[in-house]
Amino acid sequence: MADASRPRVVLIGQMPPMKGGVTTFMLNLMASPLNRRFEFLSYTTTRPPKRDVIDNWGYAAVLRGGPRRILLGVWLTVWRLARFPFFLIRNKIDLVQIQASDYQVFWESVAYCLLAHFVRRPVLFRIGGAFDLFHGGSSPFLKRWIGRSLELPECVVVQSQFSRDYVRSAGRTGEMIVLNNWTGRPVEDFKRPPTDHPVCLFIAGTEAIRKGFEEVIRAAQMLEGRDSPARFHLVAMVPQLVERVRAMGLTNIARIEERIEHPQLLEAMRTADIFVLPSHGEGFPNSLIEAMAAGLPSVVTPIAAVPEIVADGGAIVVNVGDAEALADAVHRLATDATLRVRLGQEAKAAIRARYTPETVLPPLGNTYDRILASARDGRRR
Repeated sequence: MADASRPRVVLIGQMPPMKGGVTTFMLNLMASPLNRRFEFLSYTTTRPPKRDVIDNWGYAAVLRGGPRRILLGVWLTVWRLARFPFFLIRNKIDLVQIQASDYQVFWESVAYCLLAHFVRRPVLFRIGGAFDLFHGGSSPFLKRWIGRSLELPECVVVQSQFSRDYVRSAGRTGEMIVLNNWTGRPVEDFKRPPTDHPVCLFIAGTEAIRKGFEEVIRAAQMLEGRDSPARFHLVAMVPQLVERVRAMGLTNIARIEERIEHPQLLEAMRTADIFVLPSHGEGFPNSLIEAMAAGLPSVVTPIAAVPEIVADGGAIVVNVGDAEALADAVHRLATDATLRVRLGQEAKAAIRARYTPETVLPPLGNTYDRILASARDGRRR
């Protein structure tokens, strides 16, 4: 039963069986302490998953799922948009929060925003994904429309100071707040057993190319040639990548996994020794937050929010696309247990200080209260 004492907030975005940062954020928010003050509902935009895709990025990504998936995806999108205003009215929604990001998802979010305003519901946009790459690669014409669209919601929620500055430069003049991602799990104090072959964890997924798969494989080849003790655990690998890696015959690839559920991923972080995220584009990577919470030292690239996340330590930073620097950093960590421990402790300290629900969520709750109060005042006038 609905709790009439709590305002009702609907979160629009990808929900299970979809995986990824948006889904993790929505599930974390619905389970957060804010659910004592607000009743959260979800409205899914999930479409059938693409299979064996490694570059799920850009406008062309919609074509990579095959004709049947394209038709089903279009039908689902149109149907959900058509029923959305009735959902808001029937469920007595007070506030709409849309998980916007880039390319088609951004324009779909604009459509949801316009429909919510049609039935007089206030809207927040949460900008995720690699919005800077999406906007920066758009034509001047599209940039103007992106800027105008950013003015539609009552508030824009961004994930980092980098994103705040970028979205402001893209055209948003109204209210904005910074809301980092966070870990809902306690940061545990446990010691990894000593090992002669430290394991580096890499998460590929459907955007494996953007995540730095090519650099990871080249680094593995280089380290095999150096007889480095480092070993690699590759997860969320689609079949074509599994076949490619196995055909290379690298002996330092300790384990390859295709499908992996979130609990198994967290366990993989506990059993790994190093986390690698040599990404070409990010918003605010949940995987890095979870790896740091598990005490993993990381090797990362300085894109989007990543420099802010590792500002207090916990990682070695290498340039985007530099496989040799990635190999050097991994080898350095693999051969220096003291460095791994120190960076892992720095990572956990950063999570405890800055990326827990208690430190992250108060500004969002205050923003909800302010927008809801303004909406009530507007209805009285």
